Order: sequence, then C-alpha cells, then structure tokens
Amino acid sequence: MNIHFLVAKDLFRGGGIETYTRQVGRRLAERGHEVTVYSTRGDDACPDEWQGMRIVWLPRIKPYWAEKSTGAVLAACRELVADGPDVIHLHSVVAGATAAMLRTKRVPCVLQMHGIEWMRSRWGAFARGVLKAMERASVASADAITAVSNTQCEYFNRFYGRYCEYIPTAAEIKQLVEPKLIADLGVRAHEYILFAARMVPEKGAHHLIKAFRRIPTDISLVMAGEPPAASHYQKELLDAADGDPRITFAGHVRGRLLEELFSNAALFVQPSEIEGLSIGLIEAMSYGLPCLASDIPENKEVVGDAGLLFHNKDVNDLERALRWSFDHEANGRELGAKARSRVQALFSWDHVVNQLEQLYDHAIWHFRGGHTELSVKPAAARSRTVLGHTSNHA
Repeated sequence: MNIHFLVAKDLFRGGGIETYTRQVGRRLAERGHEVTVYSTRGDDACPDEWQGMRIVWLPRIKPYWAEKSTGAVLAACRELVADGPDVIHLHSVVAGATAAMLRTKRVPCVLQMHGIEWMRSRWGAFARGVLKAMERASVASADAITAVSNTQCEYFNRFYGRYCEYIPTAAEIKQLVEPKLIADLGVRAHEYILFAARMVPEKGAHHLIKAFRRIPTDISLVMAGEPPAASHYQKELLDAADGDPRITFAGHVRGRLLEELFSNAALFVQPSEIEGLSIGLIEAMSYGLPCLASDIPENKEVVGDAGLLFHNKDVNDLERALRWSFDHEANGRELGAKARSRVQALFSWDHVVNQLEQLYDHAIWHFRGGHTELSVKPAAARSRTVLGHTSNHA
C-alpha cells in the first residue's frame, strides 16, 4: 500500500502529530508499505529518507501560526502533481481542509483528528472561526475519519452525524535509565516533578508553576519543552516563576536526557486545558511514573484508575493534589506500576498500526466501490475499545 501523510511541522522536533507520524510511519514501512511524509523544515538535518519513510520537505513560513496552514497548502499542491498513492492520511483540520481538492486525484482521504482545534485557548475569535470552517470542510470531504480519543469520536458523531473510528496514540515500554545527564540541570533523581510538553497556553504550564510556588518543598520542578518562535507565553512563564531557584526551564529535550528525566522523576504532571490524547502522558505512564493530570475527558481516558486527577484550570486543587502526592509516596509508586501495566494493555503502537491498516483498506474498498464515505454507524454499534472513565482524585 502506498500511503502519503500530510502534514507534519518539523518532523524530527515537533510534538504530538510529529511523534505519531514517526512512530506509525516507520512501522508501516517495516511492514512493506510505501510511506511518504510531507513536513515543513526545521533546524536539524532534513534527510530525504528516514527509517524507510520518504520525506518531502517544505519551506517553513513565519510567523509560527502560519506554518501549519501554509505547509498544508504547499503539501496539497505538491501532492496534486505527485504519483498517486493508494490513500492520503490528513492530520487535523488544517490539512483536512484540502481534502476536496486532493480527492480530484481519485484517491481516498483519511482524516485524523488529534484534538478539536478551535477550542484551543491560544486562538482569538477570528482564528477560531477559521478553524471551525476548516473543520466543517474537512468532515464534509473526508472519506473516513479517525480520532485519538473517544471524546472526539462522540463529538463528530453528535455534531456532524459522521462515524469516527477510535484509534488512540501509544507509547513504547522502555527500560529505565540511570541518572547521568540530569545532574547538568541541577536536579537529583526522584527529587523533581516533571512537566514535558510544548509551551503553549492550553498545556497549562502556568497553572503548574503557580501551584508549585505555593508549596514550601525542596523538590524541584523541571519544565521540559519550548514555546513557538516569537511567542509571548515564554515571558509569561518566566514572570510566573519569578526566579524561583527550584524551577528549571530545560528547553527542548530529547534523546538520552529525555529518557533520564522520565526514568528518574518523582511525579509527572499534565495540567492541560485541552488535549487530543496526550502522548506525553502515555509516555510518562509507560515509565511507571506516578501521574497527576487535569480532569479533562481525554486525560481520564488515558489514566483510568491508574493516576491522580485535579480540577481543570483550578490552581487551588492542583496545589492540594501536589501536596497529597508529596505526602503519599507509597501510593504514588503503586499508581506508577499500575500505569505502566495500563499502557502495556491499551496503548500499543503495533495495535495502532493494525487499526490504521484496517481503516485504510476499508476506505480504499469503499472508494473504489463507488461510495464516497464510510457508513455512519450509531454510537451504540461502534466496534471500538472504550477506555475506563473511573478516576482517583487525590
């Protein structure tokens, strides 16, 4: 099968969609599929091929908020003159909005949703209106729709009457690594809280910093991630930290250092205001870390009864939950072990790729059989895994 992915933003440095594309793309290539990924350029080397995937590099257009949309348009234009794939995989509504144009190639388009884009707090009224229009165009033109959380699947069924296949994100179960490089950050093993995500407002880093600074403790807070270029949010976070020596801004972290941070943290905190399905949270659970997350539906899907929750955007409740976790280390270790087992059972990349292969085959079969979209199925008849919604509040 020949599969084209549109569009990643700096494939080797980007976050959720980029991680998903790397993990899924290389596994599809290992299974003998031809995989092409369109990505905007980053600062790292830009090879034409990586782990079996062919990569088509696109110029990075500034400012940062225009990069994804211009990249999607450029990718679609390149795709129109490219040799025809068997299926086109469109990530989120910005790329999805090009589906009507791409379907002139007589190729089915699979739309994958990683979050409800217009709900993200970074956008103003105009941008939200544009994203809503893109969402409508994407859903109207896609031959099949998949989303990484049950919450999103229910949204598209309820508001658009479209069946949306639940295919989650995942994580590899890795061996823990000894602390070596983290000493350069000035932190000690098992004596720091870890936040690891892109520094954008909806990830809730400002809530965590405010709650943490209220607590007199020798435990450190490591903030791993970087803001978009020319973002004012970084200054907001630095002002919130106000020079607190316990808080370390580590910037963009990957490789051995990131593995060490996950392996040796005392607690992982995911304070997101909105998510698709957080790869970072699943990754932390795969390391057996006790996890504390905001109680949005997508985080509840991930942690089930294997993590702690606090009320979304509630700094007081986050402070309370942090204090509880400091005072109940034994409970945290039990939750960490349970979290690792949950990832093994429910969030496997191989299972994700199995589901995608089935969805591609189904979309191609319907498209070639003269149907323009997959059948709408009532919610009760959906054949998909439903994750537990039980939760523990600290």
